[in-house]
Amino acid sequence: QQVFGLLYNVLAFYELYRDEKVESNKKPSSKNILDVWILERLDQLTEEITENLDKYKLLEPVRAIRDFINDLSTWYLRRSRERIKENDKDAKETLHFVLKTLSKLMAPFAPFAADDIWSRLKNESNPRSVHLCEWPSVPFKFFTSRTIIGKMVKVREVVTLGLEARQKAGIKVRQPL
Repeated sequence: QQVFGLLYNVLAFYELYRDEKVESNKKPSSKNILDVWILERLDQLTEEITENLDKYKLLEPVRAIRDFINDLSTWYLRRSRERIKENDKDAKETLHFVLKTLSKLMAPFAPFAADDIWSRLKNESNPRSVHLCEWPSVPFKFFTSRTIIGKMVKVREVVTLGLEARQKAGIKVRQPL
């Protein structure tokens, strides 16, 4: 329930600030570092789920989806919230694409939730159901830009250390330094 609660909170936030004019069926090409990072994480998730399903391993993809939803909610959306509220086209387009693709990836494991999410996000040119969509694929890349994922891991470690130092010093999170 924690996983679906997080996911539906992200979806509810998106629906609150939704702008159908920026929604498209193609992968966004934003230059914002958070958008690039979450799209790379989505490609990584797609590859991982596809490989594991090909090997008939079902537990690993479910764990990967759980971890991705956590990253989407607690890292990407928290830091992109203001951009979305201020009608940033790239942020809205990226979140829409991520949620639609995530619903396709979740379909074999949580068919009803995936179809519910799809039905809320689809447009006239999309199939009626997520189960009628093609499986997402990651285009072949001559070099990987996964270094951004590694760099974001380091950034998150620094943030964690900073929060620990605040806690030890007794400084509240909302208190500016």
